Amino acid sequence: MSYIRTFFISTITLLVLFVGLIWAIDPYNKLGNNIFNFKTKAVAQSRENKYYQLESAKKDYTAFILGSSAAHRYPTQVANKLTGLLTYNYAVQHSTVYDYLAQVRHIIDKFRPKLIIMQLDFSGFDKNYKVDNRLFNSPLKKYLKQQKRPKVFFNNDLFTLDALRDSLRVVYVNLFGKARHIYLEDGNYVYEKNKKGIIKIKQDSNPNFVLDSERVELVKEIRSICEKNHIRLITLTSPISYNHLSKILSNSEFKKKHDHFIQSIKEVLPEFYNFQTEEIKDQSTPENFLDSTHLSQEMSAHILKNILK
Repeated sequence: MSYIRTFFISTITLLVLFVGLIWAIDPYNKLGNNIFNFKTKAVAQSRENKYYQLESAKKDYTAFILGSSAAHRYPTQVANKLTGLLTYNYAVQHSTVYDYLAQVRHIIDKFRPKLIIMQLDFSGFDKNYKVDNRLFNSPLKKYLKQQKRPKVFFNNDLFTLDALRDSLRVVYVNLFGKARHIYLEDGNYVYEKNKKGIIKIKQDSNPNFVLDSERVELVKEIRSICEKNHIRLITLTSPISYNHLSKILSNSEFKKKHDHFIQSIKEVLPEFYNFQTEEIKDQSTPENFLDSTHLSQEMSAHILKNILK
């Protein structure tokens, strides 16, 4: 009996200590905590990194690429060559149209843009898809004054072994190591070698998708801002691999929701390209897709050439 009690007490104590450590360090900056005043987090904080890159930029950028991590690998040098405009890749992880609205306002505040390329994720328009709290912990929050910050004490992403591992990595990096920077000049992403084998389905789409009309209205607001400031706005759906798209199209009800999403966005935006079609089948190779939602840099360059030709 004594052994069992000791075991349970020890287990609960360790659990509390680990959860407390994760909460205090907040490795993904989901809560805005930094109890130990560490200078850097072990994982990439794209909103902060890219915001401050632009704030201190010596270059006069006139074209910008917006999107989630699925837009990370669009090479700015390709856009430069095709448009003649100096381009910055402002894509950030787990973003929604709330991020894009804040970024557009930041861009106009700092630069005189002529072109914005905005990539839209199907999942990002799901009413059940939460806005990432990292947006409200970043400097971009001042460009979203009308949006209430959600009250978050803890996040499910932090209650994992990965979160514990990354918390320990934060401690190591700040005390003994050196931070790894994955964002290069002009917001470009580090180059990754193409993987071999099958394309893994990642961030699978939710069959219970509910189109958020408020997010569609925010797209209209972005279009209005661009029109007012004489900015060309090009939008596209995030290309997803054929095995991922097939899971959407094979479910008749889910397909209706997807079609409704495409039509709703198409009606709002004058220059819109849809890459979530069955035509992606021939391009769905491991050379073009790192996983079902993330393109290789080569495929990303191909997409840019397609829309900017």
